[in-house]
Amino acid sequence: MNTFYKRAIVTLSAFFFILPAAFAQKFTIGTKAGPLVSFANFGDKDDKDQFTHKPVIGFYGAGLVIFPLKNNYSLQTEFGFSQQGRKITFNEDTWINKATYYFLDGSMALRRSFEIHLGPNIPAQWFIDIGPRINYWLGGKGNVDAGGSYNYKIIFAEMPAEPVSPDFNKMYIVDENQWLFGIDIGVGFKAPLKNKTSILTELRFTSGHTYFGAPYSASNRTLGFTDNLRSNQKTLSLTVAYLLDIDMQKRRTGKSTKDKEVPNHRPHK
Repeated sequence: MNTFYKRAIVTLSAFFFILPAAFAQKFTIGTKAGPLVSFANFGDKDDKDQFTHKPVIGFYGAGLVIFPLKNNYSLQTEFGFSQQGRKITFNEDTWINKATYYFLDGSMALRRSFEIHLGPNIPAQWFIDIGPRINYWLGGKGNVDAGGSYNYKIIFAEMPAEPVSPDFNKMYIVDENQWLFGIDIGVGFKAPLKNKTSILTELRFTSGHTYFGAPYSASNRTLGFTDNLRSNQKTLSLTVAYLLDIDMQKRRTGKSTKDKEVPNHRPHK
């Protein structure tokens, strides 16, 4: 990963996760994780006729910060990691290419909450949210099954004209889009626990809008292999988050009060 991408990832991390918490008076922090299902979506009818896609199970984990707004609105930011997949069949569905991709993820969602009660004096919320998502494609691996099978590792580079040694276990990708953009739409439920903590469950659909690459982007030395990266990713995830409410104003007020206390000295005899 070159220096530009490293700096960009650090900047995204600060924007989505660190900087807002530093300036907000009240916010909620937490971690979330859960499984997801992803599948490829081809952008052209001819591509759809040539390839058949199937769902792949992966996972997602992230840190998050939630900032309260007015009228039961809030803003949630996330920064995390996901493993997604792409499983396609081709050559009249006789070949299977199953790829595993790794991503860094950043997202921001505007949330509208609605109060409900689980019982006497037990308030809870259900919510809907929507917002943009950014994925950075780190790399991945895969397996091709054509009667016999072999594994491969993804290489973001052109295929060498004359390899020094056989490299059938490498998938070469050129003109790729490592920065991928999409939209999140979610619905969920939040319930209180003890000591300013709560648990949150969310079902989220992510519609990717950026293609992984071009029709010719992926190549492998195996005779008869073909692929098409003019496709984007659609995912459905179910995550559970553990949250902690933070009130910086109360903490500062409490500290200030302690500083102003005058010790009670007894007079000297």
